[in-house]
Amino acid sequence: NCKSVLKELDKYYPGASEYEVAGFFWWQGDKDRYDEAYATMYRRNLVALIKQLRVEFDAPDAKLVLATLGQTSMATAKGNEELILNAMLAVDGNSGEYPDFLGNVATCYSHPLSKGGSSNGHYNGNAETYMNIGEAMGRAMVEISSGATDERMKSEAVIF
Repeated sequence: NCKSVLKELDKYYPGASEYEVAGFFWWQGDKDRYDEAYATMYRRNLVALIKQLRVEFDAPDAKLVLATLGQTSMATAKGNEELILNAMLAVDGNSGEYPDFLGNVATCYSHPLSKGGSSNGHYNGNAETYMNIGEAMGRAMVEISSGATDERMKSEAVIF
C-alpha cells in the first residue's frame, strides 16, 4: 500500500528522502449506486473521506479533484445515481455548501466527456473516455493548485 511505500521511500525512489502529498484524485461511486443506503450516505461519507485523507497523510492543504460517473447525466439522473451525482457536485468548493472546500476541492462533471458505456462496464474500454476525464481532472487540479477562485473558476469548476 502507499503508506509502506512512503515509509521506505528510498527503496522505491532511490535518492529520495522526503515527499509531499499535494493532492488526491477520486473517481468512484459505481458500486454505491446499486445500494440505496450507500447512495444516501454518499455525500456524508465523501466529506469524511476528504477530511480523513488530509489527516491520514498529514496533508491539511492537499487538494482533491473528483469526477462524476460518466454515464450519469444531470438532465436525467434519478434515484441512487442522482444522490451520488448531487453529492459529488455539492463537495465542489465553488458550490458554497462546504466553505472549507473553496479553492481546494473541485468536481469534474464527466458525462459530456464519456464516449459510451458505464462505470460498471469500464466505459466499454474506451480509452478516449479515460483520456478525456483524466485531462479534465488534471486541468481542475492545476486550477485549484494555482489558487484560482475568481469568477471564471466559479463558473467553470464543475464542468472542466
